[in-house]
Amino acid sequence: MNRQDRLKFCKSCTRQRFDKEKGIVCSLTNAPAAFEVECTMYNENSELKHEMEMFAIRNQMYAQEADKVKRFLNYLIDVVCVYAFMFILTFILGIILAIVYPSALNIFQDAENNVVLNYILFFSSTLGYFMLFEATTGKTIGKMLTGTKVIDANGNKPDFKTILIRSLCRFVPFDGLSFLFADAGGWHDQWSKTKVVDIP
Repeated sequence: MNRQDRLKFCKSCTRQRFDKEKGIVCSLTNAPAAFEVECTMYNENSELKHEMEMFAIRNQMYAQEADKVKRFLNYLIDVVCVYAFMFILTFILGIILAIVYPSALNIFQDAENNVVLNYILFFSSTLGYFMLFEATTGKTIGKMLTGTKVIDANGNKPDFKTILIRSLCRFVPFDGLSFLFADAGGWHDQWSKTKVVDIP
């Protein structure tokens, strides 16, 4: 029996503790497990065992990472959706300004030449789109259509902070296509410790 086989028991035992240098050790012996068939000191923690089983199930379910074709389709669909989102956002903003402060509508008259305004609208729309969909469902419209979703390193739906990091990374030049040149996913996947997987 090797170390990994023993850890299957240790990780669900009430007597386990973590040592910075040795990893998971037995609190009774202060050493890593060394049994060959079964541990006589094993005392099952049903909650820990359940967590381990759920973790194994999630890993099995989401073992298949989305291929580059699906990732590219996600990218194309989401680019279109971001611009649609920006149009909707601009439209709503225009209505609000028309009601509250009509003279402020002048900023939209020369919007094509207003680089700062265009960048603010693009930044807000992109961040809003990815945060809205990935933080709530783990799936953008592109991912919904291709049957994929984003998960964290533990196979769970990423938390708000992780999605924020992932979304901000998208503003790094060429990040949108970085997944084409790496096996570990795009830069926004690597830096946020997330991955895109096929939905079973």
